[in-house]
Amino acid sequence: MLSERKKKILCAVVDEYIDKASPISSKDIQQEYLCECSSATIRNELSALESMGYLIQPHVSAGRIPSEKAFRFYVNELLCENSLTSSEVELIDSYFNRKIGSLEDIIVAVTRLISEITNYTAVVVKEDMSDTITAIKLLDLSNGKMLVVIVTDARVLKDGMLDIPDEFTEQMVAQAERWLNKLFVGKHVSEFLNFTYPYTLVNDEFAQFNVLFKKIIDVLRKQSLYNGMDVSTYGERKTLQHCEYSDVNSAQRFLAELEDKDKIAEMFTYDGGESGSVTVKIGSSDNAPDGCSVVSTRVSLGENVSGSIGVIGPVRMNYKKVLAVLDRISDIIIDLIDRKENK
Repeated sequence: MLSERKKKILCAVVDEYIDKASPISSKDIQQEYLCECSSATIRNELSALESMGYLIQPHVSAGRIPSEKAFRFYVNELLCENSLTSSEVELIDSYFNRKIGSLEDIIVAVTRLISEITNYTAVVVKEDMSDTITAIKLLDLSNGKMLVVIVTDARVLKDGMLDIPDEFTEQMVAQAERWLNKLFVGKHVSEFLNFTYPYTLVNDEFAQFNVLFKKIIDVLRKQSLYNGMDVSTYGERKTLQHCEYSDVNSAQRFLAELEDKDKIAEMFTYDGGESGSVTVKIGSSDNAPDGCSVVSTRVSLGENVSGSIGVIGPVRMNYKKVLAVLDRISDIIIDLIDRKENK
């Protein structure tokens, strides 16, 4: 548990590092944030935060930089609401005051606007889940594996592979298949994007199948997302202007990550969030690319069409601005979609 002073100092180090991209000294903290504390006191607190894993000292004589742990704490505990400037608000409103006729027009406007204001790469993922499930098949491959096949009125999904529990007989697989069809056939794919597992529908006879049902539903959701998503990005050059990508190798690694559309789609959508929820992923330990952060907000894009908007950029990201921009734009998207559907 951090003391209030440690929290304030840690927040100050993160804010200064986001702004300056260089190690922060005790003098920096004293002059800008804690003039009532002595340099010695601040140095002791910085040393303590370093020993706790929140700060890193690149060189013996250098100041400190925040670790990914510090950024996570900053986002979770220290991040206060940050309002946009009047010019940023005017810029956002001007994008949407013009006539926007289609969903594609909205997506183009959103990606360009997010990148322009935040100076990071903007990502919009559209998930069109309007098709209806007509059948679910579980195929025993006779090698301890089971293939999950989802048939809809528009496509066939057959990329879901599962291990069959040792105790499962052919009759038990057939029973599980019947239950899945009872649960899902006739429903839109969108109805289980944020599905809560219906254990209450599984009577005592099927209680032993709970783990299998959870695995199967996870596969259904994940594979359906991959097959129904469209990924749009904008502003790759803006991200490359940050010092983290100043060398060729770092820039190439970042651009290579953006080329993998399935991976980008998973980072921005496969989090179980509902419309309006915000997700911040920091570093490779948090399922973001190494040295990068991903900030996304779930949005509704119409009936049976949902998605996510957000940015990908360095861990040294201005999270306050990014979250403020996404919050305002997601509200505008909701208003635009409501108006389109009520015409």
